[in-house]
Amino acid sequence: MKRHIAEQNLNIVRTPSDVELALTGVPHVVLAVEGASFVEDDPGRLRMAYDLGIRQLQLVHYVRNTLGDFQTVQPEHGGLTNLGKSIIQECNRLGILVDLAHCTSAAVTQALAISKAPAVWSHSSVTAGRKPDWRMIAWQARQLSLEDAKAITRKGGVVGLWALRQDVGGTVEAYANRLSEMAVWLGDDNVAFGTDMNGLGANNAVISDYSTLRRVVEYWQRRQVNRARIQKLAIENYARVLQTALGPRAA
Repeated sequence: MKRHIAEQNLNIVRTPSDVELALTGVPHVVLAVEGASFVEDDPGRLRMAYDLGIRQLQLVHYVRNTLGDFQTVQPEHGGLTNLGKSIIQECNRLGILVDLAHCTSAAVTQALAISKAPAVWSHSSVTAGRKPDWRMIAWQARQLSLEDAKAITRKGGVVGLWALRQDVGGTVEAYANRLSEMAVWLGDDNVAFGTDMNGLGANNAVISDYSTLRRVVEYWQRRQVNRARIQKLAIENYARVLQTALGPRAA
């Protein structure tokens, strides 16, 4: 990944000042891990990941690991394990953004109680009409309840909207409208473009290329959405949370 980034003349985010440069228009990439299975039983591996440049850590994914429960299988830990809780504290200490995507509701609640920095939910959507459960069809089980989304935002966090066609609709405009709806529910400071778009598969994703996000912005501009609101949803919200996570923690 680092070789590819260098070939594309991009930069890697390591510090809050790198985020600031990105906001001025200097392209940067945030190195992230989807599911911290590499930790296994050795929390020291998190420091190794940090030294390699990782600045965003998603705790769980679709495979059981030592950190906690995830949404699409029957829970077995009641949320996070003790190791999972200690990993959040270590992320705070090192300066790694905690990503709660795929976590169960119990794990989200516990993580927010522990973390001294805001967290993100990098991808899926918010549902106001159902309580996600592991026995549901996978994409519904993977949604975030409105209650949990608001809990994330109360701590200054941000929720990202994925581009799953079955959920958000079949057009770029539908995606833009869904993100706007989430902003009404959670506030303009608390939602953002989601990650994992090119991991959903071309048949499942209404947006499978990140360059297409430009069309979302252009749609909002045609609809005369306030420029400040567009900037928040497109980059500033995530940048703010990332900068906070990378910065020094209070003792």
